[in-house]
Amino acid sequence: MIVISLSSIALAAEDPVQEDSPRNKVLNNLDYAFTCVFTIEMLLKVIDLGIILHPGSYLREIWNIMDAVVVGCAVVSIGFDISGSDAGADLSTIKSLRVLRVLRPLKTIKRVPKLKAVFDCVVGSLKNVINILIVYILFQFIFAVIAVQLFNGKFFYCTDDSKHNSIDCQGSYFIYSEVDGLPRSAKREWKTQYFNYDNVATAMLTLFAVQTGEGWPQVLQNSMAATYEDQGPIQNFRIEMSIFYVVYFVVFPFFFVNIFVALIIITFQEQGEAELQDGEIDKNQKSCIDFTIGARPLERYIPTKHSGFKYTVWRIIVSAPFEYFIMTLIVFNTLLLMMKCHDQNKKLENFMKYLNMIFTGMFSVETVLKIIGFGARENSFNVGFLRLFRAARLIKLLRQGDTIRILLWTFVQSFKALPYVCLLIAMLFFIYAIIGMQVCSRKLRPSSF
Repeated sequence: MIVISLSSIALAAEDPVQEDSPRNKVLNNLDYAFTCVFTIEMLLKVIDLGIILHPGSYLREIWNIMDAVVVGCAVVSIGFDISGSDAGADLSTIKSLRVLRVLRPLKTIKRVPKLKAVFDCVVGSLKNVINILIVYILFQFIFAVIAVQLFNGKFFYCTDDSKHNSIDCQGSYFIYSEVDGLPRSAKREWKTQYFNYDNVATAMLTLFAVQTGEGWPQVLQNSMAATYEDQGPIQNFRIEMSIFYVVYFVVFPFFFVNIFVALIIITFQEQGEAELQDGEIDKNQKSCIDFTIGARPLERYIPTKHSGFKYTVWRIIVSAPFEYFIMTLIVFNTLLLMMKCHDQNKKLENFMKYLNMIFTGMFSVETVLKIIGFGARENSFNVGFLRLFRAARLIKLLRQGDTIRILLWTFVQSFKALPYVCLLIAMLFFIYAIIGMQVCSRKLRPSSF
């Protein structure tokens, strides 16, 4: 695990622009060491498990196959580096296999059981994702064909907004600089929008960009401004074209995204039930047993009647009228917080200030009474003290309804698996970032003149 982590850090630290930099030379030497460690690990596993002929052998597990491919490509690449031979394009092809080093962080998945469970769920859902993806592409194609029929050739425009066709969009025109306000001459050009619907392929790409939610309002404006084929735009010429995008958003970002999310949830449930197929109990029974094993009895402090004043205070704070009174104070205090606005009357502001001080005083009295009745130390965590933080006083209301408490409990329990999901997402982001750095860093640099 340590070597995998160090190897991942080394991959991120490489300079993809200057291959011969001193930093890359040091990192290359470290990469040789990492490759040696992974090669020794692979050889030891092959000796221990065997290669492929019997059950449980090395190459009968997908993770080991991935390790073998990554290590093999790294060894071949290092061999060419050390030999220093010049094999032209073939050597470049072999060296390009070093990009597979980015898969090394995935070696950690096998070593963290809960992370492996999340990854297995994602992989297991792929077989069903393919069917949904086919339907998704089919609907995307249908909308693309409709868009081509509606907007084909209608996304052209002239750089001079006063011209609305290619015949008039000729010569030069004056534009005024925003810096000094002086006019300068510019040539008129007849262009098409970057995202358009001139053919089905471009239309599918445009609709995909719309679906991501990035920059789609501009595409919507261009669609509503579209006039006729090979004619320039007129703002809000056909506002009814917005209906096309409303329907598209209902079908894709809302409907299909929820289908994919539901598919992941169903896969999680199926994997949980698959673990119990050979047993004599179902999933709910197992959950009850696990809860019973890990449960501890709830303790509630009750002072004796001989405590006198302390027992009297305890009877008051646990009574239903006291709880309803405090809940009413929370509601009215929340309404008071909602009344605050900009440029409000000074008298009203002072009135609200003093009224809020009264509420705070009442909540402070409640806290003192509970400290007297229950004692200064409780065995379980209580969110009641958060009500001293103004708007957080609404948390008290969450304890009054069973349904709300169940939803809150489910929300809190979901956080147990969230770190592993976030770790897997971060790992995939890291891998794609390294691939982008290795493949695209030199190609995206601006030209210098």
